[in-house]
Amino acid sequence: MDNSQVNWIVAFNRLFMAINKDGTPTYCSGPGFLKMVSQVDPDCLTYSQLMDDRKRRGLSQSRKDYFLDIIKALPEPQRFQLFRLFIEDLEPHDKEAAEAVKQVVFGGGRAVPLTIVPSDLWNSEKLNNSLKDIDHAIDVHQYNRATTLSYTCLEGLYKAYVRKHVPEHSGLSDLIPLCKVVKDDISKKLLAKGPFPVEIVNALPTLTNAIANSRNGFSESHFNDDSQRWLAVFARDLTNSVGRLLLNFI
Repeated sequence: MDNSQVNWIVAFNRLFMAINKDGTPTYCSGPGFLKMVSQVDPDCLTYSQLMDDRKRRGLSQSRKDYFLDIIKALPEPQRFQLFRLFIEDLEPHDKEAAEAVKQVVFGGGRAVPLTIVPSDLWNSEKLNNSLKDIDHAIDVHQYNRATTLSYTCLEGLYKAYVRKHVPEHSGLSDLIPLCKVVKDDISKKLLAKGPFPVEIVNALPTLTNAIANSRNGFSESHFNDDSQRWLAVFARDLTNSVGRLLLNFI
């Protein structure tokens, strides 16, 4: 799809229909919207700054109006990034809405801008970029999103390994079964070369379980904000450790 042909008004209208459902997991408040924007534009105004600015300029303070104004003011690459963030947030709660937005912005394909690194090719640069996305989410207190990104990053790494080394298991989609297949194959390869530190490879399922379960930590816990940040940072560091190990074999 030619990026220049994106109808951003239609894309926004479809997005707003999903994030304007009050009382649902997809609802996005004004401050929440600006936290998302800050991940692609660190210099964006805070909610109070924006409201003061629009009031001073006599502009509408309706969420729909200032959401659209902010999107229109972004350079096109940042618009793609922002819509990718929203699509990723929508998918677990309203797949139909996510697909509707994706169809307009990305032509129904992957919700990511074109990149020189193929989606199934993991290398150090791609892992670093994924970790940066996680760090940006943590910086703006989007801890649920940070742990979800850790999960999807690890899922991508495992799937890439399975496709390359054990393609007979390519149909697996759940993280834990993928991890077991990867662990067993790495152990087999290392054992063929001689003794190796079994405990390190055997730690993969434990670390993977920790990352997978961290996604549920916020809804089930009564942690304060600092504790939520700690959990997101810990999941990020585990993802980095597992990722560096897997890159030696992919």
